[in-house]
Amino acid sequence: MPLIKLVCFDLDETLIQGRSWKTLNNSLGITDEDDRRWYEAYVSGTLSYEKWNETLLERYLKHEDATRKAITEIFSRYELADGAREAVEHVRSKGLETALISGSVDIMVDLVARDLGIRHAKANNTFIFDDANRLTGIHTFGDDTIGKADHLESFCDELGIAMNECACIGDGENDIEMFRRTGHGITFRGSKIERDAWKVVDSLKDIPSIFA
Repeated sequence: MPLIKLVCFDLDETLIQGRSWKTLNNSLGITDEDDRRWYEAYVSGTLSYEKWNETLLERYLKHEDATRKAITEIFSRYELADGAREAVEHVRSKGLETALISGSVDIMVDLVARDLGIRHAKANNTFIFDDANRLTGIHTFGDDTIGKADHLESFCDELGIAMNECACIGDGENDIEMFRRTGHGITFRGSKIERDAWKVVDSLKDIPSIFA
């Protein structure tokens, strides 16, 4: 077992059930069909990450609930994945640093990080509001895959930790670069990135057995 000093968690379908972007999109008037079409266009390379965000923002701004209060309430309805709280608590009990890095939105990431007591948290997208707390823009750090890995590297620099002293728990293709840079990716059996992982688990309930 290598010396691990920091454990980084993904958010959607890892620490929480479901996808936070989809929840927000549905709540702000975007259909499942549009959500899927834009995602497929992004994956195929016909829609850039920045243009995808611009398209979402344009639709959001037409909805009456595009406010800080309403969006926070929407995100507050999340449900933790089975074993999420116990996994984070176990990691902390071993004296390891914890981080939450997600391609989601800062409001959502901050809510879950506070709930679980995760010290270091970063979202790849920040919502911008005007003085009346109405949504006006989305600041993105660029493509999720590189953005998430760069955020983890920043935390490592801050803490004086090498990337290979980190373990990353995630389930999506945007976690692959973190897996590559650390060499210690942990995913779930049946995920799309199982072959890129260092460890494969059935659920978060198996995390304590890795960091025993």
